[in-house]
Amino acid sequence: MSRYPAVLLSLLLLALTGCSRSPKEQLAFQHAEEQYQINQRAAERFRQARAAAADEDAEPVRRSREDDE
Repeated sequence: MSRYPAVLLSLLLLALTGCSRSPKEQLAFQHAEEQYQINQRAAERFRQARAAAADEDAEPVRRSREDDE
């Protein structure tokens, strides 16, 4: 007889039961998720600040009458 069904069943059971995370792994994963969200917000603020600075640099400098005197 072939061992194929027994091996397949064993691998399936390992795949289903062996994928849980330990408490330390769960905490590390949660921390990584939180840090990712913080980094995303920081990157968005940076992009907005850079775009605002580019808009300010693109505006022409207007001279006032006081500069002519």
